[in-house]
Amino acid sequence: MPDPGPALVLEGALVVTCDDASRAGPLSVAVVGDRIAAVGDPDDVRARHPTAEVLRCDGKILLPGLVNAHLHPELHLLKGMLEELDLHGWNEVEHFEGALDVLSAPEGRWLQRAAIRAALADALLTGTTTVQIYGITRGADIVAAEEAAALGLHGEITLRDPTFAPAPPGTPPHRFRLHAEEALTPAELAAAAAAHARGDALVMHAAETEHRIAAAIQRFGTTTIRLLDRHGLLSPRTLLSHAVHTDDEERALVARSGAPIVSSPSAELKLSDGIAPIADYLARGCTVALGTDAAVCNNSNDMFLEMRQLGLVQKLRYGADAIPAEQILRIATRGGARALGREAGTGALVEGGPADLVLLDAHNLRLQPLVHRPDVSNLAANLVYAATGQDVTDVMVAGAWRVRDRRLLSAQLDGVVADLGRAAAFLYDQIR
Repeated sequence: MPDPGPALVLEGALVVTCDDASRAGPLSVAVVGDRIAAVGDPDDVRARHPTAEVLRCDGKILLPGLVNAHLHPELHLLKGMLEELDLHGWNEVEHFEGALDVLSAPEGRWLQRAAIRAALADALLTGTTTVQIYGITRGADIVAAEEAAALGLHGEITLRDPTFAPAPPGTPPHRFRLHAEEALTPAELAAAAAAHARGDALVMHAAETEHRIAAAIQRFGTTTIRLLDRHGLLSPRTLLSHAVHTDDEERALVARSGAPIVSSPSAELKLSDGIAPIADYLARGCTVALGTDAAVCNNSNDMFLEMRQLGLVQKLRYGADAIPAEQILRIATRGGARALGREAGTGALVEGGPADLVLLDAHNLRLQPLVHRPDVSNLAANLVYAATGQDVTDVMVAGAWRVRDRRLLSAQLDGVVADLGRAAAFLYDQIR
């Protein structure tokens, strides 16, 4: 094995581990190579790593990297194009269909790349270290895998192939997608079932709108979740995006199968999809993750804003005590890692786990007063309901700094912004 190099010890921060013990407080974290080597009392960590480089993190909050489990990155280029429309109103917008055609064409690949790079850079700068990339235009997934690798993000792409043929060797980490109810056919369901049986992972926009539930009933005589169950497509390897419109029996099916749910509350509200029964899923023991969805229906890739939105909408549906802030933090970290089938330890600060971590500046009025004592703490509540991605100062992915002092290290931010602006101007000239 290669020498992992010297240890780095981060001291002085308020640490939120998101581990089984839900530890929080003035802990130290040691990193060796791409792994977390120790988390605990500062004196103990120093004693274990006496020759380590020490980085003082006073005035900072340290937590695991966030996991964005549902992102359409090439749609970053179309931000603000589909305002005041629900999801099915998009089909009536000629310039939107034109934009998708331009992005899908070989000559539009540079537009696609500029949008994807910008979306992923934005996610990284605001604390995301792992992302599930759901491209919807031709070629977007491979471009996204390249850009995620260049920026230093952990990424998983989706593949759209109605035959579900095995992916060729060398394909980046991936899962197949069924997309949504209106696109399903009996042949595709059968092919998906065969792929799933051989071990492939799947993702689907499932039960997002009442319109899509009606489409499933019309085509197949049953609702979305029951249809997936009929074909053996509910399992821990099937990611259900949204799952807003489900009844009690369907939620029980999801819970028994272990299929994870990805909630995107900002998009679901903006599109008037509804409020997903997330507190109910959690009460049944379901794995729940968070995703920002797309810039056309969220306008943001900030997972801190998504945590806040999840907490607020669940309070509206279930009451003020619906989901504790600590649990929402785990949804945005460990929940996403588990939903994507990431290795043990991802989404938490635990010894032996991947060194994916985020530092926030606590010296601003948004996060003050910051109180963390044995008898009272507002640390988790401030992170969920007050923090934004703008508070992120540093991001480490697999032991390598990707953001330092709010500066993107893996790309020139000015170039990312300039390329996005040129791409947007070109695209709008094409579709006007």
